Amino acid sequence: MKRRRYVIGILLCVTALLQAQDSVKPFDEFFVAGMDKIDGVFPVYVAEKEIYLEIPEKYIGREIEVSGQIDRGFDLLNRPVNGLGVVRIISSDKATICFQKPFYTERILDEKSTYQQSFSLSNRQPVGKSYPVVAYSKEQGAIIRITEYLTTGDEWFSYNDSFIRSLVPELSEIMKIHPFKEGVSFTVRRYHGVEAERYMLSSSAVLLPEGSMPLEVTCAVRLLPLKEDQVRLADYRIPYRTLSFKDYSQNPYCMVEDSLILRWDMSQPLTFYVDTLFPKEYFQAVKEGVEAWNTAFHKAGIHDALQVRYADRKIIPAEQRAFISYDLRIPGIKSDFIYHPRTGEILSCRLNIGHGFLKGKLDDYLLSCGASDSRILADRYSKEVKKELLQNEITEETGYLLGLRRSLSKSSCGKTLKVGDDDCRIVYFGYHPFKGDKNCYDEREKLRQWIDHNLPDHIRLFQPSGKENSDSSFSEDYAVKISDLQTVVSRLDKIVYKGKKYDKGSSLTDIYRKAIRLYGSYLMEMAKVVGSSQPANAQRQAMLDLDNCLFHPVKEMECAYVKENLLETRNNLLYPELAKLFKQLLSVKTISALRLQALQSDGKGYGDIDFFRDLYKGLFNDFDPQSAVSYEQMDIQLICLEAWLEIIQKNAEHNSTVKRLKDELHSLYDRLEKLSTTHSQVEVRDMYMLFLRRMDPYFRAVP
Repeated sequence: MKRRRYVIGILLCVTALLQAQDSVKPFDEFFVAGMDKIDGVFPVYVAEKEIYLEIPEKYIGREIEVSGQIDRGFDLLNRPVNGLGVVRIISSDKATICFQKPFYTERILDEKSTYQQSFSLSNRQPVGKSYPVVAYSKEQGAIIRITEYLTTGDEWFSYNDSFIRSLVPELSEIMKIHPFKEGVSFTVRRYHGVEAERYMLSSSAVLLPEGSMPLEVTCAVRLLPLKEDQVRLADYRIPYRTLSFKDYSQNPYCMVEDSLILRWDMSQPLTFYVDTLFPKEYFQAVKEGVEAWNTAFHKAGIHDALQVRYADRKIIPAEQRAFISYDLRIPGIKSDFIYHPRTGEILSCRLNIGHGFLKGKLDDYLLSCGASDSRILADRYSKEVKKELLQNEITEETGYLLGLRRSLSKSSCGKTLKVGDDDCRIVYFGYHPFKGDKNCYDEREKLRQWIDHNLPDHIRLFQPSGKENSDSSFSEDYAVKISDLQTVVSRLDKIVYKGKKYDKGSSLTDIYRKAIRLYGSYLMEMAKVVGSSQPANAQRQAMLDLDNCLFHPVKEMECAYVKENLLETRNNLLYPELAKLFKQLLSVKTISALRLQALQSDGKGYGDIDFFRDLYKGLFNDFDPQSAVSYEQMDIQLICLEAWLEIIQKNAEHNSTVKRLKDELHSLYDRLEKLSTTHSQVEVRDMYMLFLRRMDPYFRAVP
């Protein structure tokens, strides 16, 4: 029975194959009157609304990149979309062409390995997406029909933005077919449903029947060059984006987990083209932001690596390796790139700047740098500051597009972002060209020797910004930032309105809210120092800074105009942030770290006893019955108590840290109970009685 089923299965497969082969037309029958042929790397045939792509016989086995982008529509310009990516063209029979997406999670990088042949035989890859061959050209190129993949499908490219509604397929049409040096591009006009409410009052949008709007998309099919694979293996100390894989050639007995970095082939300059619709006033900022990285490439041995040019009308954006655009739909900067899944080579990238993002950046800059930069105080929308901020953003995003996780450089107020020494070292690791035999293992060994020689303190060097400080300056930096923020907030109405009161205060309210939340974030950064790896004096300073900036501030974080006109209530914004702060300070993780620190450094560490002493000294005035307590300070005390109780309740397991928190809470109860009868302020005595009642149910529940 099994043998019969096996024979029947073979017969069915053979029958299907013969039927498929029968469907392949002779070229003379396929190329009928009225059909046009567009020559190129991949010839294209057009018959009315049908599009056919020819795969020349010599390209079977080669790799192509299929990518897409939104050219225009819905206020978007040259926005990247999800593309098919890198695929290999294979042909298992004369009736089909397949686009294969191989897996590279398991590899043998050493081409001379004795296991290479057996690994290739055992590591079989899926065939991939199949396309029926319609005909063969006179040069024996396989011709496949691709109409629906361009006009209505989502396999070659797709987009899923919420404001782009369902497709109206019957309206789709091919606008342009353009052969270029490496391949061919197809520009398609599709129509999608639209959020009609958004465009009802817009004179720039013409709504078509059924509420649809046009969206022009270009799909590019690019033949990847035949060249020796150039991979660079990663090192955990150097921050690159990487591809992980299992290598069977490094150890004869087992598999080794490894990774390679993502980077460009810099054998030729990388040109960033800027869209013609990009505001002219910002072009120089973009140019300088990108080319700032040439300093790092120069030190790595590559000259004039990055170039920036305006795209002329002949240039089709979707065909370029790197393109920068400015559109109106989504505020902010978005960057993306496509890389080869085998080599890690970055093949193309897009950097999109959404109109309106500078407004938020200017507000942030005003709040963080207004006290030291008179330009932003004189003009909240200073063009000079705008260009500077844009340039900094471009520099940082370019680093990301070069494969770096992010630029490690920092810019100070009133200065452009610089590509620093650390950035230069990172670029050197990824891009320095080696002469002679290009063995990836040998290259990495040379680079590791370079790391050991040039970066003896590499572990500290490449930690996130702020972690590298070894003294108390980190917390004090935030104290200075809070002082500067207070200066700006106190005169915020004069900065925003310049003596004129417009829009019933909405603009002032928006930036005031940002200011208070920024204040809360600064306080949180101080709190994170406690229980961290920072030295004892840094943690002690952090608690002192919290006292000076929060518990007993010399100057309130307040704008008189906002308060007097009831535009916003500061504490409604601040208190949720303080709840997070105390959950951080009193967390099991923080208290555990403090208890451990108390046992180290010969008693010189900052321990849990030191922390509670400083907390009581600042927040509770060291329980002095004669010290004045403001209503706001009592509010903060209550927030602290609520966070304390919540942490104990949510960590009911009886470990030593939770027990430590419970014991300390008993101690706080006893002290507040005494103050509830002895404090000089009646309202404080009453408030502490409420505190005690809040704790009473918890204590009764404890055996």
